[in-house]
Amino acid sequence: MTTLTSLYREMPPDTTDEFLEMITELEGRRKSQRLAEKKNQPVCTHFCGDVIAAEGISGHPGYRKRAPLRREGHHALQLADEVESRISLGKCGLSSQQNVAYKTWKTWRKDNSADSLLQRLDRDDGRNVTEPEMRKLINVLSGLLFPTTSIDDKMKVDFEWQDWSETPQRIATYYHGNKGGPLISMCCFNQVGDEGYDNLGIVASGRIATILNGLVHAYLDCYACRCKGVLGSFEEDVEQLAGHGRAWQRIAGSIERWSPRILGYPLDIHRFDSIVLNWYDWKHWPSRREVESWQLDYYATTEFDESDSDDEKGGEGEGGGESEEM
Repeated sequence: MTTLTSLYREMPPDTTDEFLEMITELEGRRKSQRLAEKKNQPVCTHFCGDVIAAEGISGHPGYRKRAPLRREGHHALQLADEVESRISLGKCGLSSQQNVAYKTWKTWRKDNSADSLLQRLDRDDGRNVTEPEMRKLINVLSGLLFPTTSIDDKMKVDFEWQDWSETPQRIATYYHGNKGGPLISMCCFNQVGDEGYDNLGIVASGRIATILNGLVHAYLDCYACRCKGVLGSFEEDVEQLAGHGRAWQRIAGSIERWSPRILGYPLDIHRFDSIVLNWYDWKHWPSRREVESWQLDYYATTEFDESDSDDEKGGEGEGGGESEEM
């Protein structure tokens, strides 16, 4: 897709509304060009299929199981649709694997003792939670929000603390998986948090949101097809904006919207910040409809209370190489 720079500006937008206005103006200028480009773009020949998510109701006519997840075997936006399809079921749609992860998470969440995992995660020095404990936390969040089955290729994310206290702007880095697999490196001192919620403190909230940011990167890094020069390419939907492209925005948005019900806390993954910080990395501008679907101001404009959590509704589940600044 041809890069358009007519709306290039020295400074990125200050608000989500300003960003949407820019995209709307841009779309009006190049609508015919965009349609022509899409019509002429080749289609990926990697046999990635069209749909991952299950269709229909199990045991009923027409039911189709979810397609198995294959390493680098799916278009990124298909993966985003799969996450949204599964996560929107809430806890009533949890699989048996997700229920195991959820019970562990709920135990942590209900533990208000000073030495509980979430209380220690809220301390100034993140190393009060050991790296093995952080890996378990990552595995629980991954199993709950990005579940796999026995026939799926598995995603395993490693973790390490770093002392970047002399560079306070550096919070965390996600490293693309090569021989060692995906890795989240997080500063044990620097952290960005907006506000706490219930028994989850500001620092702990920021660290969990940072983990979720990295897990979205890892999910796309593991399963997204590396197709180039085609409609829905890896470059367009994943790589641009330092990995915070269309697919990342969709998945992170789904997690933000559903985290109060599934995790019991609202969490800000700073999606608009990811656009602003990587503003000059835009290569393929999204459509107005796409940007509207991201709901970039969701966290900032939504009020949360205890009733947002499915726990308050009696809900246990019933289911059967390179680096990027985060």
